[in-house]
Amino acid sequence: MKQPEYDRKEEILNEGKRYRLHNNYLTFGGGILQTSLRTSEQKALGVDFHFHIKRQYFQAGIIMSGEQFLSNNNIQAHLGYGLRKETPKINLAAFAGLSYYTGVIGGLDTSGKSVAVYYAAPGLYISGQAITKLSYDIGIGLEIFGEVSKFQAIAGFKIILFFSGAYRGLKKNYNPHVRAENNK
Repeated sequence: MKQPEYDRKEEILNEGKRYRLHNNYLTFGGGILQTSLRTSEQKALGVDFHFHIKRQYFQAGIIMSGEQFLSNNNIQAHLGYGLRKETPKINLAAFAGLSYYTGVIGGLDTSGKSVAVYYAAPGLYISGQAITKLSYDIGIGLEIFGEVSKFQAIAGFKIILFFSGAYRGLKKNYNPHVRAENNK
């Protein structure tokens, strides 16, 4: 089945309101991760901007983790390509791409004195999101994520808030960007 022609301003109607069909969104939240470098679980805070180019979706974000929320011993940035399925009640997405991280661990020098050991390296990142929408453009959900690299492996989850840029206002009269109202 052939997809209809792409219209960047295409809208849908939901409960008497107009929403952009092809929209960007922001997620942020906190959770827990486990890393191969440390024996204890780490608290994680992250923010991701999800954007599209035509019908292709991308994710750019950052995760900061440490012993407590807002403390940090590892910061990771990522950029990925993904798939997205959106309805008026849910948003499902999966992304995979490249990452770069930097951090610090404790170590011992040759004399046995405690020293900070800094590290940084590229890696591969993957994430999956399941969001329940409270309204069409606001929601809450769960994101699971992982990263592998030559220096460490990370796996974790975050409880995330979802904010979409889809809202365009109340339905008024005829709108040429609502496919159901077009005679094409």
